[in-house]
Amino acid sequence: MRYQEQQFEQRENAILAAARTLFREQPWDRVTIAEVAVAAGIGKGTVYKHFSSKEALYARLVVDLSRVNLDELRAVHAAHPPSEAMRQVIRRAFEQMLADPIQAQLGQYCDRPAFQERLDAPYRAQFQQLEHDYMLFFGQLLNDTLDQGELTAETCQHLLWGVEACVNGVMSRIAAGGFAHWAEPIALDDYFARVTDFIIAGLRAQAAALSVQPNRSE
Repeated sequence: MRYQEQQFEQRENAILAAARTLFREQPWDRVTIAEVAVAAGIGKGTVYKHFSSKEALYARLVVDLSRVNLDELRAVHAAHPPSEAMRQVIRRAFEQMLADPIQAQLGQYCDRPAFQERLDAPYRAQFQQLEHDYMLFFGQLLNDTLDQGELTAETCQHLLWGVEACVNGVMSRIAAGGFAHWAEPIALDDYFARVTDFIIAGLRAQAAALSVQPNRSE
């Protein structure tokens, strides 16, 4: 790598690190590019050479962490037998969100169609690739876990809808701060366990139903 490329990469990493720190210290949607520049020790104009807007910065943070998380989930899948892989992957996905609630909030923000429509084409392509990669992983996990034979892409997609709804609900709960404000607070570990049970039971039931009625829209 040439010296100029190394400098560019180092500045970009400094910007991302500064943004992550600031987002943990104050509401992330109020942090300005100027504040990120000061925290990174560079000029505001330099930040714009790397990220055309705050939304581009948000997108990069979400894409980067999503890729790291997916690699970890793949490792969890590979490390457990089929009978346990689905449960362990789901629980680890919840733990990833709990470890970084700010990232969960950013993930929800970046998942909005209106947000992605405003992004430059390269970022839109990255989100589309991420969706494809997660879908591929989910299909492999389903085929290894459910005793239904080889599932079709359509069946995997239908099952993913239910999982996505549950995972988004957990993400919203984590982003909201858990259950501490409830009259009888619920321990998040118990919550994760029950939701995981619900997802797995639903997947097994729906996979069986879809294998009998592959086209439920008819």
